[in-house]
Amino acid sequence: MINYVPMTSQHIDDLVKIEEQCFNSGFARATFQKELENKIAFYIVAEHDGVAVGYAGLWNMCQSADIMNVGVSPDFRRQGIAERMIAELEKFCRNSGIFEINLEVRVSNAPARQLYKKMGFCEIGIRKGYYDGKEDGVFMKKVIAED
Repeated sequence: MINYVPMTSQHIDDLVKIEEQCFNSGFARATFQKELENKIAFYIVAEHDGVAVGYAGLWNMCQSADIMNVGVSPDFRRQGIAERMIAELEKFCRNSGIFEINLEVRVSNAPARQLYKKMGFCEIGIRKGYYDGKEDGVFMKKVIAED
């Protein structure tokens, strides 16, 4: 069973591993710690048997949110975890008075682009060289309807 909980410092070691598996970015332990201290950040973690297997986070940017990252351990992909975490971020946004979510995704990441489209995000434009100056990013947006 997967549980979805806000990120705590106890998750950081697992999240560093997931980040390396998913993105090979060298996202440091200190970066996750800073996100815990960041007043505009909110991260949700997917746990299986007390171990983090996925995470998703956003920054609250004054009635608009920017998704910073979504990562799921390779052993737990294709189980709806990313979709559920994004839904949890949307719930957080609704409860916080945020009605617009933005994100960038690699042009080459077809599975993620498909998931975001399925969840109601629209491709708005291309950000040339967004990823390390080498790969374009697709800018996507979703307006969240009030309940």
